[in-house]
Amino acid sequence: MVLFGRRGFVFCGVAMLASWGGLRLQAAPSIDADRFLALSKKLLQREDLDPDAAAKFLQGFLEIGDGEALHALSEGQPQPELEEKILTAWYTGLSPNPTNPEAVTYGSALVWQAMSYTKAPGFCAVEDWSETPTR
Repeated sequence: MVLFGRRGFVFCGVAMLASWGGLRLQAAPSIDADRFLALSKKLLQREDLDPDAAAKFLQGFLEIGDGEALHALSEGQPQPELEEKILTAWYTGLSPNPTNPEAVTYGSALVWQAMSYTKAPGFCAVEDWSETPTR
């Protein structure tokens, strides 16, 4: 009588090795939302970044497989292309995941703060409506 086949035998062997410490199963290093927000603040040299937007941007980076690179960048290893992707996300307000395009933020995207002479289309300043129109 056979209790289990080849697959069961291999599974038991792997389980025994893992339990004895002979086989190390580790997840790839990643980064959490707080650490990503701190990294973004450092790269952008700004303290006023939205934590909710940071969490959504981080999710986009993790979806495209940049978790290890983000971890390395947060540890001080240079990642110029990734740094550029982070800056682009914050300035455009768009998720870095091209297969799941999402506007994480629109009116508060950093591009509108950099261009102080204009506002995001569809937004108007309150003071504009408080004054009588001039001819």
